[in-house]
Amino acid sequence: MQRANLPLLLAFSALLVLTACSGTWVEDPRNFKRVFDFDKPPEVKMIHSYYWKSPHWTVEYRYYIALEGPRKFGDGLTDASLMTPATADQNQLDSCGDSKPQWFLPKPFSHYDAWKPKGDAGYRIFRDKDAGTLFVCDQRL
Repeated sequence: MQRANLPLLLAFSALLVLTACSGTWVEDPRNFKRVFDFDKPPEVKMIHSYYWKSPHWTVEYRYYIALEGPRKFGDGLTDASLMTPATADQNQLDSCGDSKPQWFLPKPFSHYDAWKPKGDAGYRIFRDKDAGTLFVCDQRL
């Protein structure tokens, strides 16, 4: 192989690797790990999920996930050392993008508690006050 072709081959290989990790996954059992970066505990049920990742070279994604699980799991996600209580409203939801699935927060905002991270992360957590269902969303573009 000629040395002149090596940069082109490396660039093409990098492009293949980057685009291989992109896609849209709806109701995919692996979406839990994509969102949380750990395996789903057996006592947690993923009700719905949507995950999109751009083929762009920068990190770009959007996800929505609905979960049922023990109160302890939800309390861990919303722990005061990580999260700040927020008002469940359109402003909180807007941080996750403008294309939420119909199943995500199907009730009026008054039916949910909400949290946002203490850091600069953009994800939001909502909990149905009656059913306890957790809704988590984020967008990074």
